[in-house]
Amino acid sequence: MDDRRVLKNGIFPYLVQNEAYQKILFVGCKVYTRGYNEIFQEKDYVTLDIDPRQRRHGAKQHITDSLENLDQHFHENELDVIICNGVFGWGLNEKSAVETAIEKCHVCLRKDGILLLGWNDIPKRRPFPLEEVDNLKLFDEFTFPPFSAPRYATKTHNRHIYNFYTKSNI
Repeated sequence: MDDRRVLKNGIFPYLVQNEAYQKILFVGCKVYTRGYNEIFQEKDYVTLDIDPRQRRHGAKQHITDSLENLDQHFHENELDVIICNGVFGWGLNEKSAVETAIEKCHVCLRKDGILLLGWNDIPKRRPFPLEEVDNLKLFDEFTFPPFSAPRYATKTHNRHIYNFYTKSNI
């Protein structure tokens, strides 16, 4: 199963069917994210991308900005889910920027909210080991029910991995 099919057939259905997850932010838009509006039509679905040209592939509620500025667009504890897929290693590359972005995710996620990081585990797209991100310690690993694990590695050439976290009580 490739990474997009895992996202659409494994991850999204769980989020859509779960009433606890209403306000969902998807970070990183491209042509293949356009159909996600329909999937999340019953949710408060927002997209964010730093590239203004990607607005056309985002949600009706789209923000053009960096994840580092998330707290300028959302209140503390406002979001239920943040899906950050294909951003680490595809623009969010500097360690300080990643630390800031993860910190802002922690601020804007509610207690027990989910942070999903999708990234490619190949040298060209892994600017540094994800384990070196200190602000991920603000989160607990989350055993994502459809996969019964806090991490899911796809069988793709780019070794796409999904890491699941939940906002801890810190």
